[in-house]
Amino acid sequence: MKIRSVTNDISEKNSSGKSVTTIVRRHKKTTRTGPQSRFQSAPPPKAPFWQIVDQDTIIAFLKRVFLPNGYPESVTPDYLRYQVFNALQAFCNSLAGLLASRALLEGYGIGDPSASATNALLLNIVLDVCSRLTTIVSAHHLGSSLVPEAKKYRLLADILNDAALVLDTVSPVLNSYFGWPQLRIVALCLSASCRALCGIVAGGSKAAISLHFASPIKGKGDIGDLNAKDASKETVLALIGMLVGSLLVPRLTTVLSTYFTLFVLIGLHIGLNYMGVKVLALRRMNHRRLWISWFLYDEAYRPTTYPTTPSTNAPAPPSTKSSSSYNKDKVEQHFFTPEMVNTLEPLFAGRNFTEYRDPITHRVLGHVTLGSSLSKILDRPLHPEVIASWQHAECIIWFDKKCLVYEDDPSGEDQDSEPTLPYLRPDVLPHLHVVYKDVDRCSKRARVRAWIAAGLLCKSITHLQDRIRRTKSDYKIETEKLLRIGSDRLNEKADDEWAISPVVPSLLSETYRGSYVADYEPGWRNFRKRALELGWALSDEVATKDPYSSREPVADADDGEDGLLMPEPKYVLSGLGYSYATKKDV
Repeated sequence: MKIRSVTNDISEKNSSGKSVTTIVRRHKKTTRTGPQSRFQSAPPPKAPFWQIVDQDTIIAFLKRVFLPNGYPESVTPDYLRYQVFNALQAFCNSLAGLLASRALLEGYGIGDPSASATNALLLNIVLDVCSRLTTIVSAHHLGSSLVPEAKKYRLLADILNDAALVLDTVSPVLNSYFGWPQLRIVALCLSASCRALCGIVAGGSKAAISLHFASPIKGKGDIGDLNAKDASKETVLALIGMLVGSLLVPRLTTVLSTYFTLFVLIGLHIGLNYMGVKVLALRRMNHRRLWISWFLYDEAYRPTTYPTTPSTNAPAPPSTKSSSSYNKDKVEQHFFTPEMVNTLEPLFAGRNFTEYRDPITHRVLGHVTLGSSLSKILDRPLHPEVIASWQHAECIIWFDKKCLVYEDDPSGEDQDSEPTLPYLRPDVLPHLHVVYKDVDRCSKRARVRAWIAAGLLCKSITHLQDRIRRTKSDYKIETEKLLRIGSDRLNEKADDEWAISPVVPSLLSETYRGSYVADYEPGWRNFRKRALELGWALSDEVATKDPYSSREPVADADDGEDGLLMPEPKYVLSGLGYSYATKKDV
């Protein structure tokens, strides 16, 4: 068979999803777009450019230019929401920056016939010195806390930037209306320092946020491409802001109109930044997110039944609840997902590592002092059982003397009497002290465990005190029962009658032994397992046991302490012992 002519029909789709059909003959090619008939006799006429480039093509082009490759699989789900607020705040900041630039030029002497270039140069040198000194000092003090507190410092950077804009805008008024050129120089120096501090905190926090965006749960992102696309978006927004500002700034000729517009733009700038930071769901732990996660984790395991204790003279804990102490539905409701925890996390909160708050009601649950001196917090000798239980502990948890009361000898003047275990005062907010052993034995993980254990113990004590006051009960809170003192009680589960969740004794047991409890216990291992399932960025390395050692294996995995900056202890305990003398019968 002899073939005289051949025609090839090729159907393809372009990047925007449009179907394109190409007919290849011997001397020419004919291209058709869309579901047209293949038996069309004549090619369609050429359409104008604005009809060929449709909306889908434009959107696809903008995605390739301004969004990272592989979007949305290559970034986290909160990326787009944050970028919307970030674009709006950048536009407001660009407009406010033009007003401040005009005022800054007036401060340099432009428009003033008595001003000289030498004075402007000297002023620029003074501002540069203030800026560089601020950069060195702030980098030294804030460098290590920028990544764990990325959201706080991201918002703080914009507040500092707005403060610099206000100082620049006010500086000419200080000279013209008040006649104080020295005050104008001080304002410009403060503005330069605020701008330098803004650069430090913005750079570090932005790097942490970019790393978060480029680390999705599923898939792999490219942080270099993400930063490049962010820079292109900021360039376009700055250009649009300058074009709009070139039309707006010449019309602001009075002081009232200038400052009214400036403060409106600054208010929008800070508000949009706050909303942008709040939509972030960072997946790495810091001390606030770790405490909120453990709070919700403990809420899931908190018992809901406290039966009475028959045939005993001690009053039972007051409660009228009768449901089960472990409810699977209750555990499911208190998932500490990154989205939930970041929503409850306060951006600015003082007294870090010293105060425990309820993240939902913001109520103070107790206080803790890390790295206390054991000799200063004890005002009387402790029972030998207490000292013996602390011998192999990496950290020691004990109560402040203001929280304790001794029933047999309240004043402590009888030195010949046997030491008794104290009770907790029902009307005093719990205050715990964490005493560290020597640095070689007390690792960062042990200090974090002790801090969390102390916080959950304060939480349980506060809830028990509330029930005692509400029911006007005579129930006494024994420290021995709370801390599970004694080696024979370290592995015991928390009894429901003590009105605390099983999380607290599990953490105290791990703190005293320096190892994990069983997999089914609500301790650190179970917490890390749940955290990984919920999407937290924790390393999941398996603990290995040394065949030549009798000690239990301790995992090298991240329990959440990698993002924490624990304060260094002022005191460490190097030795602990006890002695006693028997009392002769007379």
